[in-house]
Amino acid sequence: MLSRCRTAIVYLIATAICGVALSACTSRPVEETVTTAASRSARLPANGAQPIAITPNLPVRDADIETAGDRIAEAITHLDKTRHGSHEAALRALGQAEAAMTRALRAKTRDERANRALHAALRNIQSAERTVQRGGLSDANATRQLAALNKDLDELTLQAQSETIEAPPDDQTQLP
Repeated sequence: MLSRCRTAIVYLIATAICGVALSACTSRPVEETVTTAASRSARLPANGAQPIAITPNLPVRDADIETAGDRIAEAITHLDKTRHGSHEAALRALGQAEAAMTRALRAKTRDERANRALHAALRNIQSAERTVQRGGLSDANATRQLAALNKDLDELTLQAQSETIEAPPDDQTQLP
């Protein structure tokens, strides 16, 4: 008789647990409404000043250097992967970076210092390409080399921007 009583209690508890679980699963999601005070969100300064719209002074974009940087980043991503075929994809990306860098050098719209930096970057791309071709433990070395090269290209772009900002416009005349 005692075992029947225990069995009945166990079934009763199990039924109660199932009922609670079912009611929790079928409850509606809670909807919340948030209101804000309209007077606070659209308030202007007391003196009636208008908001200022400034045209951003973005760097001059060199599409070939940007493409080379993108392909270098792609090669780094491929080298970080351990899948089969990632070396071939990295080499393909480095080949595209080399082609973009060669196009940038042919443009001849830069000063001599920038051209020397581009030549050095091209040599570094070729060196990284040889390192990737060797494979094995040198992948980490190639990744570090490519990351440094990508940083150098960013700095070259920023230098070109600062030179265009500092150069005075031709149409300004100085007053005595």
